Parts: sequence; structure tokens; C-alpha cells
Amino acid sequence: MAGTGIQYPDHFITRLQAVWGRGFLSPGGAEEVLRIVEGLDLSGKDLLDIGFGTGGPAAVLAGVGAQVIGTDIEAQLLPHAEATRQASDHADQITLVLTNPGPLPFNDASFDVVFSKDSLIHVPDKGAMFTEILRVLKPGGTFAASDWLMGEGDSPAQVMADFNARGYLDFRMATARQTADLLRDCGFQSIQTQDRNAWYADLAAQEVKKVEDELYDDLVTEIGEEIMQEWLQIRRHLAEAARLGGLCPTHLRAKKPA
Repeated sequence: MAGTGIQYPDHFITRLQAVWGRGFLSPGGAEEVLRIVEGLDLSGKDLLDIGFGTGGPAAVLAGVGAQVIGTDIEAQLLPHAEATRQASDHADQITLVLTNPGPLPFNDASFDVVFSKDSLIHVPDKGAMFTEILRVLKPGGTFAASDWLMGEGDSPAQVMADFNARGYLDFRMATARQTADLLRDCGFQSIQTQDRNAWYADLAAQEVKKVEDELYDDLVTEIGEEIMQEWLQIRRHLAEAARLGGLCPTHLRAKKPA
């Protein structure tokens, strides 16, 4: 789920899937999805996927037994996600629902697991979202997600301030400690965070090289030189922010009290 405005126009979807694989709008593919839910038995469980994107995570989660309802607020994503769903061997376990920003359109205690992969960065009021996630979880249910967070300390904060000053994107991120405190304030228990910066810093550098050496010409043909030049600069600066510890994809795990 995102804030207002289109976050993922078709040319952006084309670029992201070229780097991260069809069905995925953030790094790591199926392997990273499975890391987020590692240790959870999802067989037959009702799972809410917040921010279904182009459908890759939902297909992976259905593949390990979950009954998945995916939500997103961007209508242009739905045809991509539906194509991924239909190509899955577990299409009958996936339902895709377009929603509006704000409260989740589900009854209290509807889901065993709430999942999200890298879409919560677009949510302006994390406290409100965490409260909604707690509401729709069954007692004892699990919130398992990945979110783009910021490293601890003044130096990472300055790295992200410098990135935002370049004017490409505006990432307003909390640290893992702040996020854990907010989850606790909202009523969650057994809160865990896992910093994935070291993994992503290496991967981000590889992604830049892949775009420069393998994908650039084909993507220019498809979406144009101007868009590609700007995006390549963004990718270089994101990789720099990760290398300097400012940008930290982080796994989140928390429980609703039984």
C-alpha cells in the first residue's frame, strides 16, 4: 500500500522487474520472501500480503501453503499481479484486492499472518498501519515483513539527508530501534528486527553493474534514454547510501498477544 499518487508507473515496473525478476519490485526475489517468513508454518494459514506489487511474493507464499489475500492501492499494478497469479501453480490460493489508503477493509482477527515486502516505506503513518495490522491479526498471529529503514546514528541520518537533497526521491525512514518501539507501543509482543544492510550493499553494487553492462541498451529502447539516465543515477546513489550504512532493508517480526 502506498500513499497518494502513482508510485509505480509502467516504465518503473519495467525497470524494476528487469533487475529483480518478473513479479518482484524489490530485491532478493523468492529467496528473500522465504527468509522473511523463515520458521513459520504457513500451510493452510490465512495470510494478508500488504502491497502485492506485481504478485511475486504472493505466488511464493502460496507455494508454501498459504491462502493469500493481497492488497494494493495502485490499479496499474493489478494486471501485472494477475498475470503472475495466473502463471502460478497455486493460483487458486491467491486473491488480489484493490483497496483505498487508510483502514484495511477486513474484519478483526481475520488473518494468521500479515506479510509485507518493502511497501511500508510508502505509508506515511506507520503507527496507524501497525494498529490496523494488529487489529486484523488473529490472537497469537504473526506480523512478518521487510521494510526500508535507516541505520542508527548521525552518520546514516546524514547519508539519507544527502540522498534526499539530490531531489530524486524523498525517503523518510525510521531506524530499527524506532520501528520496534512503535510496534511495541501499538501492542505487539516478541518484536525482532534483522538488519539486511550488508547483504543489500553488496547486491546494490551488483545491480548497478547489471544495469550499466547488461540491461541499459534494451531498457533505453523500451523506455527511453532520459528516463534511464535519471534512474541509473538514482541506482548509483542508492548503492552509495547502502554502502555507507544509511539505507538498511530490515526484516521485522512481531506477535499479536494470544
